Amino acid sequence: MNRREFIKNISKAGIGLAAAPALIELGNNNKLSAQEAQSRLFISNHPDSAQGARVNPDLVKTMVDMGIMGFTGHGNVGDAWRSVLSGFSQNDIVSIKVNCINRALSSHPEVINAITSGLIDAGVKDNNIIIWDRTNHELTSSGYSYNKGDNGVRCFGTNETGWGYEQQVRVGGRNVRLSRILTKSDHIINVPVLKDHGIAGVTLSMKNHYGSVDNPGSLHDGECNPYIPELNNVPEIKTKTRIIVLDAILGIFSGGPGGQPQFAYNSLIFAQDPVALDYQGWKILNSERQSRGWNLPMPKHIDTAAKLGIGTSNPDNIHIETLNLKDQSVDFQSKITTQWGALKR
Repeated sequence: MNRREFIKNISKAGIGLAAAPALIELGNNNKLSAQEAQSRLFISNHPDSAQGARVNPDLVKTMVDMGIMGFTGHGNVGDAWRSVLSGFSQNDIVSIKVNCINRALSSHPEVINAITSGLIDAGVKDNNIIIWDRTNHELTSSGYSYNKGDNGVRCFGTNETGWGYEQQVRVGGRNVRLSRILTKSDHIINVPVLKDHGIAGVTLSMKNHYGSVDNPGSLHDGECNPYIPELNNVPEIKTKTRIIVLDAILGIFSGGPGGQPQFAYNSLIFAQDPVALDYQGWKILNSERQSRGWNLPMPKHIDTAAKLGIGTSNPDNIHIETLNLKDQSVDFQSKITTQWGALKR
């Protein structure tokens, strides 16, 4: 079964694969080049995932599971997550960097719960998973359950006793220290939120790591450029990040990063290229602004990051697939797993 046959069959199963603006086109061998694979975005969407400011945990779980399977091409959730954990071994620490600076619109705990469930299916020990951000207070205020114990998925901030900041790095001529949670992680999953930012323009996957250093306030000059790109070029971040899942269920297009959600995009976006992901996130936010008659220029740091080789901001090199999950009275995963598993890249 080639990819086009798979798309046809999955549509018959009641799940539509909608063409995004740059829907990927494959040659006869149905394989992606290394650069195409890196700069590929997979959007998992369900129009009913948000009802007002609340999200539906069951639909979100489906969006996460189908999204990671769609991104990797694996027909099993555990296999899909394991495939992105490069060089994984049983004692590895997998940390999930969330964004909780705005408790009204943080990385949704429902999204993170689905990710941790998939990681456990992949063979990661639950206590070796750490959900984290800057402080315990920010996490608990955003609906996360604090846990520093020896059982279950751990969840705590860098300010937790015994953790804090350690390794100093140079970023745009400024010295900052990295969170000990980050430096002790073997694998990082970055889960930012869809928001604009009054200084940087947007705060997406790359700026989420301002929550990974001890003095982010020193990195805001010049519209956060070149500080955001240089921070994401630090080896401890660049080489450990396995996948990014942009929580784009709800978004803020003006006045962010604070404030209440302003629109529903009802999507999760999976990527391994932070520049391509942030470029697409900017396009989504700008579209919301343009529909109201004003514009959000592309943030300077996105272009700088591309020039540093962190990823691509060239839309011709960004390949997007969108899986629209429609509300059906069937078990999505079980209905298509056989077809999905037959797909060979």
